[in-house]
Amino acid sequence: MTSSPAHPSGPALDPCLELLRRPDGTVQLGWGPETGALLAPPEGIDTFDLLTVLRMLDGRHPRETVLAHVADRGMDAAAVDAILDDLVACGALWDPAAHTGPATTTEPRVRIHGDGPIADAVAAHLTVSSVRVSRSGSYPQTSDVTTWNVHCVLLTDDLTPDPNLVLDLMRHRIPHLPVRLRDGRGVVGPFVVPGRTSCLRCADLARTDLDPAWPHLATQLWGRVGRADPAVVLATAAVAVGQIDALAAGRPENAPILIDRTLEVDLGAHRFTTRRWFRHPRCTCGPMTEPGRA
Repeated sequence: MTSSPAHPSGPALDPCLELLRRPDGTVQLGWGPETGALLAPPEGIDTFDLLTVLRMLDGRHPRETVLAHVADRGMDAAAVDAILDDLVACGALWDPAAHTGPATTTEPRVRIHGDGPIADAVAAHLTVSSVRVSRSGSYPQTSDVTTWNVHCVLLTDDLTPDPNLVLDLMRHRIPHLPVRLRDGRGVVGPFVVPGRTSCLRCADLARTDLDPAWPHLATQLWGRVGRADPAVVLATAAVAVGQIDALAAGRPENAPILIDRTLEVDLGAHRFTTRRWFRHPRCTCGPMTEPGRA
């Protein structure tokens, strides 16, 4: 676990990248062949000072504070400023000052709706994060989804979600993500953002095009909870948590990858399979102009 703030007020170096010193004085960020990057200290700055600056990039110090510290130590602030720009460009550094879009400052609120192993596993992960989690297991006819006051709903465990709940989520434009187990495999997605993406009804219509009996089968699946080995449950939950983390980060480049996609976790075959979903021409989930139209 990292102690970096969930919503940094200053430049935040990716905490997953190890800082390493090479024999020639170059600093290496990360040690993987696809993730590692080399950073040569600029003239007048030694490796120790460069590492000191990099360790300040924890999200708690605004860029101006970092540069003032650099200047106080007699280093070239302009050179360090250029290094920060390079780190932002290569994706190793998140700097709120480099992004003009609205910042996400509120604590993300997520509802886990479902009663089963996936719900329990996801809740265990999210409760130690910066995400505020609430849970529910049923959705009576008198329920009002707006009282949940959440940014996203995870529809877990049920093989087919409650259609009344899905309708209300669409009507009130609440993003939602199905996470379930199917025939011993995990399935996550598609991540639905009402009015902007395909929806779960689009997926049902596409399935019906392929198999006209699908509505009859889906009715039988409603209320059933899938089963899988514990390892599959944990892997599936981890994928879902990753999507919520991406949503919570509020960064355009880290948007959830399962928008309009599903990911199937098949540990038996050591395979992860993605499938793309599109808006169905017979669905009315296109851009909405008023609540109540889904």
